[in-house]
Amino acid sequence: MAYQALYRVYRPQRFDEVVGQEHITRTIQNALMEKRMSHAYLFSGPRGTGKTSLAKIIAKAINCEHAPVKEPCNTCPTCIAITEGSSPDVFEIDAASNNGVDEIREIRDKVKYPPSQAAYKVYIIDEVHMLSTGAFNALLKTLEEPPAHAIFILATTEPHKIPATIISRCQRFDVKRHEVDQLVERMAFILSDQAIGYSDTALRLIARAADGGMRDALSLLDQAVAFSGGDLTDEAVLEVTGAVEDEALLSIAEALAAHQVDTLLETLEAMQRTGKDLKRFVEDLVYFYRDTLLLKASPSAVDLLERAQPTEAFKRFVEAITPESCFHVIEQLNECQQQMRLTNHPKVLIEIAFIRIADQGRTTGEIVQSLQQEVRELKEQMHALKTSGAAQAPEQTKREAAKPRKAARTIRVPKDRIRQMLERAEKAQLEEIRNRWDQVLSLVRSEHGPVYTLIHECSPVLCSKDALLVEFKDEMSWHVGEFMSKDRERFLIEESMFEVTGVKREILPILHSEWEVLKQEFLAKRNSSTIEEKATGEVDEKEQARETALGLFGDIVEFED
Repeated sequence: MAYQALYRVYRPQRFDEVVGQEHITRTIQNALMEKRMSHAYLFSGPRGTGKTSLAKIIAKAINCEHAPVKEPCNTCPTCIAITEGSSPDVFEIDAASNNGVDEIREIRDKVKYPPSQAAYKVYIIDEVHMLSTGAFNALLKTLEEPPAHAIFILATTEPHKIPATIISRCQRFDVKRHEVDQLVERMAFILSDQAIGYSDTALRLIARAADGGMRDALSLLDQAVAFSGGDLTDEAVLEVTGAVEDEALLSIAEALAAHQVDTLLETLEAMQRTGKDLKRFVEDLVYFYRDTLLLKASPSAVDLLERAQPTEAFKRFVEAITPESCFHVIEQLNECQQQMRLTNHPKVLIEIAFIRIADQGRTTGEIVQSLQQEVRELKEQMHALKTSGAAQAPEQTKREAAKPRKAARTIRVPKDRIRQMLERAEKAQLEEIRNRWDQVLSLVRSEHGPVYTLIHECSPVLCSKDALLVEFKDEMSWHVGEFMSKDRERFLIEESMFEVTGVKREILPILHSEWEVLKQEFLAKRNSSTIEEKATGEVDEKEQARETALGLFGDIVEFED
């Protein structure tokens, strides 16, 4: 006999062989014993989770010669015929290739005839969501008033595509994905039955790659066993599934923590050359950082680890990394996963994600180092004050006063540019930016955390078509200086404002006191111009009155102030 795939050989033939669907098997078994079987069932769930297998077991149990039974005997002629697919009263229809009205009408015409051998006619329609609208309408009448000897079992992976009128006439059961432990237990049973050696790590790698599907897990198992040529090994599973070794994941995580971009890019290039699945690699890396967070939060949660191995090297990595770093890496990798679904170049997106993670970590590290240096200097000053006392000798005071002081940082504010902005300021645009300023800050915070610390306390005060003036408190002169000198940070803020408002504007900073001076200067100038305009208008009115009077009365007119 030709070789049969493992998922066919070990297909469940009884309810107790169905893995992880107790909420369905128990309900059906009770209905069988109480003779309360419905005329129509709908099984919905992911692929390879046992929908069609459940349908065939129901067909055998209800037609078994020893009925009513909780389990089919699988020995009577009826059970054997249904298992072999030769029963004339059990029809398995693939709706993907038989989705027309004519096929359903044929079922409707023949269903009224009683079964020839079994007690019930059972119609199993797989992938029922593929039926056309006309076919659903033809099936609707049959489901509404079926003959007493007919049972319909519908199976689908996309229940949202089935009309509500069909679903309402069926008992619906949602078939669940299998858990990793359930898949591992089933594969261990099969390998033991086949007398094939294995490791628990290899089975867990296959179970994670199967994504909850029993059929996918057994297909991968079959492939890995054939590849290894004997006992199932971790290396064979890694090659078949395209997964990455645990040691490689740890090395990549350590390179990310150390901001070693060159090492990361070289490792990624090597993975692509060896045929690794880059999408699965990103998923494994997300689970690796998830395991890191779990172990950092609860050192005893070793049994909950999904991808990482609790080695000494991994435990050292967990102790060294911070939860904030893990959160940041997971966010970046999750965003990369979402973008990878829409691209044909996943390697480019992973490279960008790695560079972003490394740059963010380096920037944060520089800020921490700067703060630590400031704290050390303050501690030294406090220690010096405690040692020497609060009062200093006059001579020492004179010497310190005589020392040349370091020049304060000079901030050059473009006052002429701000005066021009005052002339063409747009109040409506300023109000719009003020209303959406929180959105700008939120965007800066999510994409550029350190830059957010630079501007989160400033506020917009003046707006023109091409520029925006933001005001800082007087004690924040350092922020203004950084804002003026760091072109990259200013560009990032301007880009974030462009994404929110849709208008490209240059951002200029100013201290509160300087802004008040410029504002008062502008108001004084405008008031002066207004007074001059009024005076000029009064003189023009007097001259016009004189000319009018002379034109009417001539030389007899005398003018008095």
